Amino acid sequence: MSVSIQIKGIDELIRKLGKAEGMKHLRAPMQRAVYRLQARMAQYPAQRPNSSYRRTGTLGRKWTSKIEQSSTSITGRVGNNTEYAPLVQSYRFQARIHRGLWQTDRYVMDTEHRTIVRDFENAISEALR
Repeated sequence: MSVSIQIKGIDELIRKLGKAEGMKHLRAPMQRAVYRLQARMAQYPAQRPNSSYRRTGTLGRKWTSKIEQSSTSITGRVGNNTEYAPLVQSYRFQARIHRGLWQTDRYVMDTEHRTIVRDFENAISEALR
């Protein structure tokens, strides 16, 4: 799933501080955003009652995050290194057996969206003072 979030104030930040300096102020909120999403995706739901399946925790441990930054852009990526993660947590590919039990990428993004935007906007506002 690829998601873009519109953040108000970036144009003003770049106009006032320049692209390179402006991008520096966006790194910390981007770092918090990817960590927040990664941590939420790594959370396991309660195990089904009477299930004999033993969880290994691999899915939770394999969530990763990465930030790519240049003087003109910053991109945060959250992903999982298991081949079965989409069947468990992807909104588009989640297997029927996991629906309603495991949170999806879309659900986590929807629930964290407002907090992420607010964090960026606060960082921009502080940088513009």
